[in-house]
Amino acid sequence: MTVVKRENENPINVLKSIRLTGKDRDILKILEPVVDGIAEIFGSSCEVILHSFEDPGHSVFRIANSHITGRKVGSPITDLGLNVLMKSFETKQDIVGSYFTRTDDGKIFKSITILIRNSRNAPIGMLCINIDLSTDFLGFVSEFTPPNTESSQTVETFPTEIPDLIQRSISQILKEINQKTGVSPTEKNREIIYELSRKGIFDIKGAVDIVAAQMGVSKFTIYHYIRELKAK
Repeated sequence: MTVVKRENENPINVLKSIRLTGKDRDILKILEPVVDGIAEIFGSSCEVILHSFEDPGHSVFRIANSHITGRKVGSPITDLGLNVLMKSFETKQDIVGSYFTRTDDGKIFKSITILIRNSRNAPIGMLCINIDLSTDFLGFVSEFTPPNTESSQTVETFPTEIPDLIQRSISQILKEINQKTGVSPTEKNREIIYELSRKGIFDIKGAVDIVAAQMGVSKFTIYHYIRELKAK
């Protein structure tokens, strides 16, 4: 896809000259779950739109929370979208935001627009995120309020190094095993190795050496338990 912009050329004419390849469409297709994921985490007040530059009259390729503006897949590009495309030919700025916009019916959005390029650095689409600031504040905040019960909350650690990840994993598994009674040290080690293997820890390069050192067992023992687990 090659696009050449001449000075003062109409943005619509430039957009009409864009021809996406199959690979370009694949890139946009891959981004569809990103649209849904962003909308999921920010809630029903966040509209997320993936545009394709192939057809300005039907540019919306994917949309989440479409109730906010009433647009749907196949809706046309906006005037701001055209401005972002034109700016991409003049600068290397691919992110426009954050900025505020107002709709005809009075809604105020805080928005960001991200240009999407292919492997040849040509623009093929854009990702737009609009947060509706006119939404009821309590309703908006409630989507970011965690549940009151610990059982409904997922515990996640954020290690900065592999040994830290492994140590935290071992400690968590050991905590669960220690709740059982009558478990011998040998059986504890076996259960720890089993669980680490199920979690994919041993797929990390060098993990066997680190686990052996932290648990005070031999690498032979670890490999033995891993083979034992796979044989089950």
